[in-house]
Parts: sequence; C-alpha cells; structure tokens
Amino acid sequence: MARFTLILAAVIEIVFRGIPALFGSPRIADFFGLEFLPGFIPYVHAFGAVMICLGVLFYIASKEPEKHVLIINIAMMRFALGIAAQLGSYFQLGSLHVFWWTHMAVDVVLVVLFILARSSLNKSRQVC
Repeated sequence: MARFTLILAAVIEIVFRGIPALFGSPRIADFFGLEFLPGFIPYVHAFGAVMICLGVLFYIASKEPEKHVLIINIAMMRFALGIAAQLGSYFQLGSLHVFWWTHMAVDVVLVVLFILARSSLNKSRQVC
C-alpha cells in the first residue's frame, strides 16, 4: 500500500503539478481555464520545481517504504497543508475555480491513502 501511494503521489506531483507549474505560461493557464498573472510567474515556476523535487523524493522512497516512514509523514503533511491552503483561499476569496477543488479532492484522497499506508507499515513493524 505504501509503495503504491508513494508512486501515485510522485506521478501527481511531477506530471500534474510540477511540470505545468515549472513551465507556466499563458497557454497553460488557458488550458486549465485559469487566469494568467505575470507577476506570479516566479512563484509558480519555483512551486513547480519544488513539486518535481517532492515527486522524485516520493518515488525514491517507494523503493523501500518501510525505511522511509519520515518521507511518508512529510507527504501526509504536504497534502494536508495543501488542503488547508485551498480552504484558506476559499474563505479569503469566497469561491474557488473547479481546478482548485479538484486539487483539494486529490489531496484528501492522498492523505487518506498515506494514513492507511503508514498504519499498515506500523502493523508490519510490530509483527517483526
């Protein structure tokens, strides 16, 4: 379970968040139906780089998840904070584009999967 969840998180971070943000442009914003704000591009590109790094980290951890419980905890925190950030944006702005609700739903699923994965790792550690 942990291996699958880490690989899923890696793919999401690299393909669906990292690469589009790293190469953020008016065309990519249009593709997702988002407003392009030129002043935010330095932040968006840096965010993309961080997401790619996290994706690589999650993929490496997937090779031996039982040795990388800290990375599983970091992943849970990353996705839980993503949920908190989206909710904070919603309360501040009064609405969110469906694109952001989709990201939040994906983050909820990943947090649940990571909680289940960590609990299964903890059970296997107790058996040994």
